Amino acid sequence: MAADDQSIHGAPRLGYAGEPHGPAYEMWREEFCRRVMAADLSPLSDGSFHCDVKALMLPQATISSCSGTPIRFMTLNASDNLALLMAPDSPLHAVMGRRALEVAPLGISLIDASIKGAFVSQLEEGGNKAALFDRKTLLSYCPDAEDSVARPLDHNPALTALLHRYYDFAVQHAPGLDALAQHAVSQHLMDLMVLVLGGRRDATEQAKERGLAAARLEAIKADIVARLGEGGLTLADLARRHRASPRTIQLLFERSGVTFSEFVLEQRLLRAARLLRDPRHRAAKVSDIAHLSGFNDVSYFHRTFRRRFGMTPLDAKARHAETGDKP
Repeated sequence: MAADDQSIHGAPRLGYAGEPHGPAYEMWREEFCRRVMAADLSPLSDGSFHCDVKALMLPQATISSCSGTPIRFMTLNASDNLALLMAPDSPLHAVMGRRALEVAPLGISLIDASIKGAFVSQLEEGGNKAALFDRKTLLSYCPDAEDSVARPLDHNPALTALLHRYYDFAVQHAPGLDALAQHAVSQHLMDLMVLVLGGRRDATEQAKERGLAAARLEAIKADIVARLGEGGLTLADLARRHRASPRTIQLLFERSGVTFSEFVLEQRLLRAARLLRDPRHRAAKVSDIAHLSGFNDVSYFHRTFRRRFGMTPLDAKARHAETGDKP
């Protein structure tokens, strides 16, 4: 049975689940795989299979992810793109002409979509991710990029991890952004590619100032949100975790238009507001909500909450209890 729906925030999500034969399967294979992805596929396991695909076109890149049972994608020589191949959780085997490559989980490599018969095999249940870049544009930044096709690119584990995280950020948030913001996200992905591949000196310096900084900031923000409940979360602690100086982290936030302290406070207040309207925490005291949100000083929590939302935490809790709001 074929499935065609929408992913997070409206990113196209096209997939198939069922037996690898019959009219529905052949229609999906023709309309999506060959026409949209300029590739063909073949299942690598017997019986029913599923392939869940998400795709999003950005101004300077097309990003896509595929998850499901073992599968092989083969190029049809219908695209002139160079693509970043990423293995999030299962090993991949790629063959590009005479070059063959094993990509371990969390590894990355560059593939050439113009090589007819080239293929990428997902060897286990899991997924693979790709970001397609226009060849001429990428070569203008990285003249020697084609030398990296089907070669391991994860020589810098920290940069590789950052690229994985920023890719996931783009998949989740870019569909809901306006055209200008989407252009910035795709440029940041291009900048990270330049740093991975090694580009012209001026392009590399610009990539560090732009794409690397944006990716590091998003990684730090995600870490903060994950640790909001820790009342002892400090700038020094984050600096150690991300191998940066406290001043570097402060500058990253300031260049985005908000200070580190303002971001942490805003995220804690938003978490508190969510907890106050969550029926599962209806019996909790306001002081408990404050502590769960990372506030050590309940009086300070009351003052900042009222300043931010125009009501006290107790008023917010009572209002949501009356209206029966869902979390």
